[in-house]
Amino acid sequence: MIDPRPTLPLSFHLRERESTEQFGEVLGDLLRSRSAHAGAITLLLSGDLGAGKTTFVRGLARGLGAHADSVASPTFTLRMDHDGERPLIHIDAWRMRGDDPDSIGLEEALASDAVVAIEWPERIAESLPERHLRIRLEHADPVEEGAEPGRVATVSAARFTDAETRRLSEGLALLVRAPRVAPPVCPSCGRALAGEQQGASTFAPFCSARCRLADLGDWLTMRHRIAGSETPEVDDF
Repeated sequence: MIDPRPTLPLSFHLRERESTEQFGEVLGDLLRSRSAHAGAITLLLSGDLGAGKTTFVRGLARGLGAHADSVASPTFTLRMDHDGERPLIHIDAWRMRGDDPDSIGLEEALASDAVVAIEWPERIAESLPERHLRIRLEHADPVEEGAEPGRVATVSAARFTDAETRRLSEGLALLVRAPRVAPPVCPSCGRALAGEQQGASTFAPFCSARCRLADLGDWLTMRHRIAGSETPEVDDF
């Protein structure tokens, strides 16, 4: 059963490209208000190649009142600006090196009131603000045979106020036309993984080194069991 009062992080199953774009549009509409979310809003877009980051930004632009058709991956230009009711600055950090963040005016962008969407933020981690939203897009398994696999989008927040987090959580849960899915959990302790722990941690899929070692200990002492089995599984040597 889904919590009637959701809170970030939230995960959604986006079954096709249109759902990914619509998801971005809903978030853009929520972030359009400068009074509700003052100053620059930094979105860190994580995910593999082809996971839908640029598709998401296209919807984000529409939600902010910008022309979505002008959105393309800024892989070679590094930065593209889009005018809207709230400006959108789209940055692709994949090719960034050295002082590239300074050369494209990242510090100035973060001091504005724009929404700054950064693809491949891991490349410039030292230049990123502590206050940000992280959008992680991952390929998902198809729900039905022959259907598009879609994506799982997870939204988490860092250093946002309780009021901001509550507004975004409730807005996304109410408006996104996509089924919510349970967030990833540590297979050892069952604790929900934070956005930065999902796939990026050296301990993944565990939340910590301790849980990873505990799981290894369960295997070594044969405490792991196959579902439905009353006895531990033992390999034949």
